[in-house]
Amino acid sequence: MLKDYKIIIIFSVSFGILYVVRVLIIEFLKKLAKKTTTKLDDVIYKAIKLPSLLWIVIISVHVTLTFLDIPEKHYHLLTKMINTLLILSITIFLAHLSTKALKVYLEEKSLPTAGASLIFILINTIIYTVGVLIILSNLNISITPIITTLGVGGLAVGLALKDTLSNIFSGLYILLEKRINIGDLIELENGRRGYVVNINWRTTTLKTLTNDTVIIPNEKLAQSIVLNYAKPVNITKISIEIPVSYNTDIDKLEKVVLDEVEKYSKEDDRLLLDPKPAFRFIPGFGDSSLNFTLYVSVSDYESGFAVQSELRKRIFKRLKAENIEIPYPQLDVHLKRQ
Repeated sequence: MLKDYKIIIIFSVSFGILYVVRVLIIEFLKKLAKKTTTKLDDVIYKAIKLPSLLWIVIISVHVTLTFLDIPEKHYHLLTKMINTLLILSITIFLAHLSTKALKVYLEEKSLPTAGASLIFILINTIIYTVGVLIILSNLNISITPIITTLGVGGLAVGLALKDTLSNIFSGLYILLEKRINIGDLIELENGRRGYVVNINWRTTTLKTLTNDTVIIPNEKLAQSIVLNYAKPVNITKISIEIPVSYNTDIDKLEKVVLDEVEKYSKEDDRLLLDPKPAFRFIPGFGDSSLNFTLYVSVSDYESGFAVQSELRKRIFKRLKAENIEIPYPQLDVHLKRQ
């Protein structure tokens, strides 16, 4: 009877101490979760509540066993069983926690979680493999041959999934770097141009200006030189060359052209007056004309085509109304008598 009381007292004391420690840790995590904006600590706080209770029971039983007068053979067997149960529970907890934490992290970074299943599987596989190896080692089973086999098998799997893994990690790099976002108009070094409509873990999808779909493996996109028309802003500049006669009053020309730009900007908000339009004597003196260039800003790259076309028509009509000549190419030939 005294022995039974001893067992109860030892278990109760160890359980009570560990329970108090558990409560303090959980309260600390709870306060920390309220202070921070991230949801990661909330995930840890919620995930640790239930398994931590199991852990203190297992540890309390383990402590109690050390004070019992039982045969050494049985003691080692029970200890190994308890350690195995503890390692297994921690392994399951870590696998569950890592998956949940990664999912929350991806959501906070506005990254897609639907295509991340392969990454979740890889993480869980690694955690469970390590957990099983620790359990086998605890049971005095040699894990060296298993590690060797896993190394060879991992190499074979890595080679078989080389392209898939390369695309996944390239996709992760593209998503985290955020230099290419959904909705951006980009142009690849091969000349393909389009709007980014989707970025997942393996591929990036573009919709071209002619409404065709281009699917690019993330590895190819990460290695390509990319021109992003939406960075740092969507606003882009267009230029219109205006040739006029050598007899033109260039001050009047500038005033007329900029006036037409201002009028058109009031009718079409795609044409912007900020940044301010520029009228430059570039490329300068031509064979039969003075060549000026008008630089204006438009709201986005695709709008530039329509704005440029309409602005050309308006400037042409206005120049005709102002009797400003747009000369034809001409060549004066002088014959010298001998």
